[in-house]
Amino acid sequence: MVSDYGGMLSASEEQRLTQKLNAYAKETSTQIAVVTEASLNGNTAFDRSLAIAQGWQIGGSDQNDNGVLVYIARDDRRIQIQTGYGAEGFLPDAIAKRIIDQIMTPAFRQGQIYRGVDEATGAIMSLGKGEYSADDLPARGDSEGIPPIVIFIMIFVVFILISRFNNRHDDDDDDGGYWRGGPYDMDDPHRKVRRRRRRGGGWIIMPGGFGGGGGFGGGGGFGGGGGGFGGFGGGDFGGGGAGGGW
Repeated sequence: MVSDYGGMLSASEEQRLTQKLNAYAKETSTQIAVVTEASLNGNTAFDRSLAIAQGWQIGGSDQNDNGVLVYIARDDRRIQIQTGYGAEGFLPDAIAKRIIDQIMTPAFRQGQIYRGVDEATGAIMSLGKGEYSADDLPARGDSEGIPPIVIFIMIFVVFILISRFNNRHDDDDDDGGYWRGGPYDMDDPHRKVRRRRRRGGGWIIMPGGFGGGGGFGGGGGFGGGGGGFGGFGGGDFGGGGAGGGW
Protein backbone atom coordinates (compact mmCIF):
# COMPACT_ATOMS: atom_id res chain seq x y z
CA MET A 1 0.00 0.00 0.00
CA VAL A 2 3.01 2.32 0.43
CA SER A 3 5.68 2.65 -2.26
CA ASP A 4 8.27 5.21 -1.20
CA TYR A 5 10.30 5.46 -4.40
CA GLY A 6 11.14 9.08 -3.52
CA GLY A 7 12.80 8.12 -0.24
CA MET A 8 10.68 10.53 1.77
CA LEU A 9 9.87 8.16 4.64
CA SER A 10 11.99 6.13 6.99
CA ALA A 11 11.66 2.34 6.95
CA SER A 12 9.69 2.35 10.19
CA GLU A 13 7.36 5.10 8.97
CA GLU A 14 6.68 3.22 5.75
CA GLN A 15 5.97 0.06 7.72
CA ARG A 16 3.52 1.79 10.07
CA LEU A 17 1.63 3.36 7.18
CA THR A 18 1.49 0.05 5.32
CA GLN A 19 0.11 -1.80 8.33
CA LYS A 20 -2.53 0.87 8.89
CA LEU A 21 -3.67 0.92 5.26
CA ASN A 22 -3.69 -2.87 4.93
CA ALA A 23 -5.85 -3.21 8.03
CA TYR A 24 -8.24 -0.58 6.69
CA ALA A 25 -8.51 -2.33 3.32
CA LYS A 26 -9.43 -5.62 4.99
CA GLU A 27 -12.01 -3.91 7.17
CA THR A 28 -13.70 -1.77 4.53
CA SER A 29 -12.69 -3.05 1.05
CA THR A 30 -11.43 0.47 0.31
CA GLN A 31 -7.81 0.51 -0.78
CA ILE A 32 -5.64 3.55 -0.14
CA ALA A 33 -2.18 3.64 -1.70
CA VAL A 34 0.65 6.09 -1.05
CA VAL A 35 3.28 6.55 -3.75
CA THR A 36 6.25 8.93 -3.63
CA GLU A 37 8.66 9.55 -6.48
CA ALA A 38 11.77 11.66 -6.81
CA SER A 39 10.65 13.57 -9.91
CA LEU A 40 7.82 13.92 -12.38
CA ASN A 41 10.34 13.84 -15.25
CA GLY A 42 8.41 16.38 -17.26
CA ASN A 43 4.97 14.93 -16.57
CA THR A 44 2.22 16.60 -14.62
CA ALA A 45 1.30 15.26 -11.20
CA PHE A 46 -2.22 14.65 -12.49
CA ASP A 47 -1.16 12.58 -15.49
CA ARG A 48 1.47 10.64 -13.60
CA SER A 49 -0.76 9.78 -10.64
CA LEU A 50 -3.72 8.87 -12.86
CA ALA A 51 -1.51 6.54 -14.90
CA ILE A 52 -0.34 4.81 -11.72
CA ALA A 53 -3.85 4.56 -10.27
CA GLN A 54 -5.26 3.12 -13.48
CA GLY A 55 -2.27 0.91 -14.20
CA TRP A 56 -2.23 -0.64 -10.75
CA GLN A 57 -6.05 -0.80 -10.59
CA ILE A 58 -6.16 0.43 -7.02
CA GLY A 59 -9.56 -0.35 -5.51
CA GLY A 60 -11.72 -3.09 -4.13
CA SER A 61 -13.41 -4.55 -7.20
CA ASP A 62 -14.89 -3.69 -10.55
CA GLN A 63 -18.20 -3.09 -8.80
CA ASN A 64 -16.87 -0.92 -5.97
CA ASP A 65 -13.85 0.93 -7.41
CA ASN A 66 -13.09 2.08 -3.87
CA GLY A 67 -9.52 3.16 -4.51
CA VAL A 68 -7.61 6.25 -3.43
CA LEU A 69 -4.07 7.17 -4.43
CA VAL A 70 -2.04 9.76 -2.54
CA TYR A 71 0.81 10.70 -4.86
CA ILE A 72 3.82 12.88 -3.95
CA ALA A 73 6.60 14.11 -6.26
CA ARG A 74 9.52 15.06 -4.03
CA ASP A 75 11.67 17.35 -6.20
CA ASP A 76 8.69 18.99 -7.90
CA ARG A 77 6.98 19.49 -4.52
CA ARG A 78 3.64 18.37 -5.92
CA ILE A 79 0.81 16.41 -4.32
CA GLN A 80 -2.08 14.70 -6.07
CA ILE A 81 -4.98 12.70 -4.69
CA GLN A 82 -6.72 10.43 -7.19
CA THR A 83 -10.11 8.97 -6.26
CA GLY A 84 -11.70 5.89 -7.82
CA TYR A 85 -15.29 6.07 -8.96
CA GLY A 86 -16.51 4.31 -5.83
CA ALA A 87 -14.59 6.64 -3.51
CA GLU A 88 -15.91 9.89 -4.97
CA GLY A 89 -19.00 9.70 -2.78
CA PHE A 90 -17.12 10.07 0.52
CA LEU A 91 -14.10 11.89 -0.95
CA PRO A 92 -15.31 14.49 -3.48
CA ASP A 93 -12.83 16.76 -5.20
CA ALA A 94 -13.40 19.71 -2.88
CA ILE A 95 -12.68 17.61 0.22
CA ALA A 96 -9.58 16.09 -1.37
CA LYS A 97 -8.37 19.63 -2.03
CA ARG A 98 -8.95 20.61 1.60
CA ILE A 99 -7.00 17.58 2.80
CA ILE A 100 -4.05 18.63 0.66
CA ASP A 101 -4.19 22.33 1.50
CA GLN A 102 -5.05 22.09 5.19
CA ILE A 103 -3.34 18.90 6.33
CA MET A 104 -0.54 17.90 3.99
CA THR A 105 0.83 21.24 2.78
CA PRO A 106 1.34 22.80 6.24
CA ALA A 107 3.05 19.65 7.55
CA PHE A 108 5.25 19.30 4.47
CA ARG A 109 6.36 22.92 4.72
CA GLN A 110 7.54 22.13 8.23
CA GLY A 111 9.49 19.15 6.94
CA GLN A 112 7.10 16.68 8.59
CA ILE A 113 6.34 14.42 5.64
CA TYR A 114 5.24 11.41 7.65
CA ARG A 115 2.86 13.44 9.79
CA GLY A 116 1.26 14.99 6.71
CA VAL A 117 0.77 11.63 5.01
CA ASP A 118 -0.36 9.87 8.18
CA GLU A 119 -2.94 12.53 9.05
CA ALA A 120 -4.17 12.79 5.46
CA THR A 121 -4.68 9.05 5.10
CA GLY A 122 -6.28 8.98 8.54
CA ALA A 123 -8.77 11.64 7.45
CA ILE A 124 -9.56 9.70 4.26
CA MET A 125 -10.08 6.50 6.26
CA SER A 126 -12.43 8.22 8.68
CA LEU A 127 -14.38 9.79 5.82
CA GLY A 128 -14.74 6.37 4.22
CA LYS A 129 -16.11 4.87 7.42
CA GLY A 130 -18.44 7.79 8.05
CA GLU A 131 -16.66 8.67 11.29
CA TYR A 132 -15.38 11.95 9.93
CA SER A 133 -17.04 14.76 8.04
CA ALA A 134 -15.77 17.73 6.09
CA ASP A 135 -16.61 19.91 9.09
CA ASP A 136 -13.96 18.06 11.09
CA LEU A 137 -11.20 19.25 8.77
CA PRO A 138 -9.16 22.23 9.98
CA ALA A 139 -10.81 25.56 9.32
CA ARG A 140 -9.59 27.28 6.20
CA GLY A 141 -8.14 30.04 8.32
CA ASP A 142 -5.85 27.51 9.96
CA SER A 143 -3.98 26.86 6.73
CA GLU A 144 -1.65 29.05 4.77
CA GLY A 145 -2.63 30.87 1.61
CA ILE A 146 -5.41 33.23 0.57
CA PRO A 147 -8.92 31.76 0.36
CA PRO A 148 -10.30 31.72 -3.20
CA ILE A 149 -13.30 33.90 -2.24
CA VAL A 150 -10.93 36.65 -1.07
CA ILE A 151 -9.07 36.49 -4.39
CA PHE A 152 -12.37 36.74 -6.27
CA ILE A 153 -13.48 39.77 -4.24
CA MET A 154 -10.13 41.49 -4.82
CA ILE A 155 -10.39 40.94 -8.58
CA PHE A 156 -13.98 42.20 -8.58
CA VAL A 157 -13.01 45.39 -6.70
CA VAL A 158 -10.14 46.04 -9.10
CA PHE A 159 -12.50 45.80 -12.09
CA ILE A 160 -14.94 48.22 -10.43
CA LEU A 161 -12.17 50.75 -9.77
CA ILE A 162 -10.88 50.48 -13.34
CA SER A 163 -14.41 50.95 -14.70
CA ARG A 164 -14.99 54.07 -12.61
CA PHE A 165 -11.62 55.51 -13.60
CA ASN A 166 -12.37 55.00 -17.30
CA ASN A 167 -15.80 56.62 -16.98
CA ARG A 168 -14.33 59.60 -15.17
CA HIS A 169 -11.66 59.91 -17.86
CA ASP A 170 -14.39 59.90 -20.54
CA ASP A 171 -16.26 62.68 -18.73
CA ASP A 172 -13.13 64.82 -18.55
CA ASP A 173 -12.59 64.39 -22.30
CA ASP A 174 -16.20 65.03 -23.27
CA ASP A 175 -16.92 68.07 -21.10
CA GLY A 176 -14.20 70.29 -22.50
CA GLY A 177 -15.68 71.02 -25.99
CA TYR A 178 -13.35 73.26 -27.89
CA TRP A 179 -15.50 74.44 -30.84
CA ARG A 180 -18.87 73.82 -32.35
CA GLY A 181 -18.88 71.13 -34.98
CA GLY A 182 -15.49 69.90 -33.86
CA PRO A 183 -14.73 66.54 -32.29
CA TYR A 184 -15.46 67.91 -28.79
CA ASP A 185 -18.75 69.68 -29.63
CA MET A 186 -21.26 68.16 -27.17
CA ASP A 187 -24.18 69.46 -29.29
CA ASP A 188 -23.04 67.30 -32.20
CA PRO A 189 -25.50 64.34 -32.25
CA HIS A 190 -22.82 62.08 -33.69
CA ARG A 191 -20.58 62.96 -30.77
CA LYS A 192 -23.33 62.01 -28.33
CA VAL A 193 -23.70 58.66 -30.00
CA ARG A 194 -19.98 58.08 -29.77
CA ARG A 195 -20.04 59.01 -26.10
CA ARG A 196 -22.86 56.61 -25.32
CA ARG A 197 -21.02 53.84 -27.05
CA ARG A 198 -17.90 54.53 -25.05
CA ARG A 199 -19.89 54.52 -21.85
CA GLY A 200 -21.57 51.25 -22.75
CA GLY A 201 -20.24 47.89 -21.75
CA GLY A 202 -21.04 44.80 -19.84
CA TRP A 203 -19.75 42.31 -17.35
CA ILE A 204 -16.47 40.62 -18.04
CA ILE A 205 -16.96 36.89 -17.67
CA MET A 206 -13.91 35.14 -16.31
CA PRO A 207 -13.68 31.52 -17.40
CA GLY A 208 -12.69 28.80 -15.01
CA GLY A 209 -13.13 28.68 -11.28
CA PHE A 210 -11.48 28.11 -7.98
CA GLY A 211 -10.70 24.98 -6.11
CA GLY A 212 -9.08 21.78 -7.10
CA GLY A 213 -9.86 18.60 -8.88
CA GLY A 214 -8.87 17.05 -12.13
CA GLY A 215 -10.64 18.74 -14.98
CA PHE A 216 -9.47 16.49 -17.76
CA GLY A 217 -8.97 12.83 -18.41
CA GLY A 218 -5.41 11.73 -18.79
CA GLY A 219 -3.46 8.62 -18.57
CA GLY A 220 -1.05 7.15 -20.97
CA GLY A 221 1.63 4.70 -20.14
CA PHE A 222 4.03 5.19 -17.33
CA GLY A 223 7.44 3.80 -16.65
CA GLY A 224 10.51 4.30 -14.57
CA GLY A 225 10.70 4.69 -10.84
CA GLY A 226 7.43 2.86 -10.28
CA GLY A 227 6.83 -0.57 -11.61
CA GLY A 228 4.02 -2.96 -10.89
CA PHE A 229 2.64 -3.43 -7.45
CA GLY A 230 0.54 -6.42 -6.48
CA GLY A 231 -2.35 -6.68 -4.07
CA PHE A 232 -4.86 -4.37 -5.74
CA GLY A 233 -8.17 -5.45 -7.14
CA GLY A 234 -9.53 -3.99 -10.36
CA GLY A 235 -10.41 -0.45 -9.29
CA ASP A 236 -11.00 2.18 -11.96
CA PHE A 237 -10.26 5.91 -11.94
CA GLY A 238 -11.65 8.75 -14.02
CA GLY A 239 -9.48 11.66 -12.90
CA GLY A 240 -11.39 12.74 -9.79
CA GLY A 241 -9.49 14.19 -6.87
CA ALA A 242 -7.33 17.25 -6.37
CA GLY A 243 -3.80 18.55 -6.56
CA GLY A 244 -1.56 20.96 -4.70
CA GLY A 245 1.98 21.59 -3.58
CA TRP A 246 4.19 22.89 -0.83
